[in-house]
Amino acid sequence: MKPRIEINFTFSQQLCFLFGKPYVPSESEFLLNNGRSAMLLALRALELPKGAGVGMMIYNCHTVMNVIEQSGCVPVFIDVKDDLTIDVEDLERKASRLSALIVTHLFGMVNDVRTIREMFPNLAIIEDCAHAYGIEKIDGDFATFSIGQGKLPSVGDGGMLLVRNENYQERVACFYNALPGYTKLHSAKLFMKLLVKSWLNSRCIYGWLTLPLKQTRLPVSGKERIVPMRMCRNISAVYAFEKKRMSQRIEKRLQKAEGLKTELETMGVIWTHYGINAFMLIARCHDTERLRRTLKARDLDSATHFNNALVWAEEFGYQQGECPNIEELIHHLLMIPTY
Repeated sequence: MKPRIEINFTFSQQLCFLFGKPYVPSESEFLLNNGRSAMLLALRALELPKGAGVGMMIYNCHTVMNVIEQSGCVPVFIDVKDDLTIDVEDLERKASRLSALIVTHLFGMVNDVRTIREMFPNLAIIEDCAHAYGIEKIDGDFATFSIGQGKLPSVGDGGMLLVRNENYQERVACFYNALPGYTKLHSAKLFMKLLVKSWLNSRCIYGWLTLPLKQTRLPVSGKERIVPMRMCRNISAVYAFEKKRMSQRIEKRLQKAEGLKTELETMGVIWTHYGINAFMLIARCHDTERLRRTLKARDLDSATHFNNALVWAEEFGYQQGECPNIEELIHHLLMIPTY
């Protein structure tokens, strides 16, 4: 069975990990151990007062909620529209409570950040591009990227902070230079972890072992501690290798997604989309369980990504009814692999 997300550690990546030359970032790029660490550095650079409100889209990963809380701020949840972009009307209603805003380009669906900046010129904006590799224009003060296994590109433990507002450049550099790096022991453990995860998510293993194990796991808490580190040098080398072929890989995903979209529409799926890079195909339908069974018969894994988003949000103060559209929409979403 093909897993919903791409988790691999190919032989070429292994060689790059062991012998490759690391990626050389520009002055505005800061390489970290994951995307959440990049976001935490951006929030710290803003130096917001304790308890300040930071807006975030409710349909999201719990790591974003943790980043806000760990920075000493309070998450303010903003609803999303049917196309999974930010609900600007809901943002307007809650803007008076915000000191900063994290705009997540969910599944490569790019939000109109320029318009948001024009509407709220005094609001610091962090663009979360964990799903939006290949985005052409950044209008926020910062942009964060993730290259962890399961992302695009699927490299390993890694993330990047891009500073677009030069007023924060020196402050970010100061925080970054104080971070610890990977030791040789950490790098060796990481190599083994990537190998094991890749094996567990191979097509021959996933369907009969990994997926059943995942389905028996109890729901995990949304609370977790984020420990920022500089990116492992070996992961940086893998990224340098993968970066050269990303445009070709994205083009193949887009072609695959278009074919799946056409096929799903004949099966009664009322809405499908795949963003700028076809990170995943997002299907909206009335009967998600029936569609899951159909896809499973074709050896395709599918599920609602961030299916616990509302449960996690409640751990951070969310009250039912604050974001009514996603409370309804989340029951009709299904994400399908395109790689």
